[in-house]
Amino acid sequence: MRILIIGATGNSGLALTKAALSRGLDVTTYVRSAGKLQALLAQDQPPRLTIRTGTLADHTALTSAMAGQDAVINAAGNATIDLDFVPMVHSVIALAEDALGANGRLWLFGGAAALDVPGFGVRAADLPMIPKVYKQHVNTLARVSTTSLDWSMLCPGPMISSPSGEAMEGLRVSADYWPVEAPKPRGFLRTLRILKAFRQRMPEMIVTYEDAASVILDNLAQDGPFSRKRVGLALPPGQSGTKLGSF
Repeated sequence: MRILIIGATGNSGLALTKAALSRGLDVTTYVRSAGKLQALLAQDQPPRLTIRTGTLADHTALTSAMAGQDAVINAAGNATIDLDFVPMVHSVIALAEDALGANGRLWLFGGAAALDVPGFGVRAADLPMIPKVYKQHVNTLARVSTTSLDWSMLCPGPMISSPSGEAMEGLRVSADYWPVEAPKPRGFLRTLRILKAFRQRMPEMIVTYEDAASVILDNLAQDGPFSRKRVGLALPPGQSGTKLGSF
């Protein structure tokens, strides 16, 4: 399988690149600096790796990199620090529509707040007191949902690096809804109960970049179980993670 990873020098993109190469996939990366990626890989360029260089603003170069790929994974950008995150992702989606055509396979990154809360018919991102940064992923969802692409959006909580460099076994993976227990749908103070549960359950959704890469690479094929769906990701039951500054 031939895949393109956009933003391969970032934490998520690098984990995806390493994991994809270890699986024997034909990997093309789109990065600003080939030298930086080679240094991060700490090895001679693998024979199954093709490095294409350019910026996200270079639509001709990025469209060319997408052409002929079986799947495209966008790991570029960070919603918490990139002021142009939404238009940047929208641009990637539009280019993928042109380059991949109908039913072209595209993976995107979102966030846990973009998942539906089981039993409530609402997303955490729709509620007051949720930081605006999390609402950007709902904007991305609305845009990609209008396309004919075979898209999936991974929606984890905060991500960290794996101490072992490997993905964890037994991860909880869900489609469109929280992968963790939600509050009971009946009762008063509905919004406050959702927000409280979201904060309490967030440590269970702190996964590694390697975990995210594993789930995406396991589900690259078209029309799979997560086709045109948001994908929730959480640690195995009974486990939780920590990350400074997580919501």
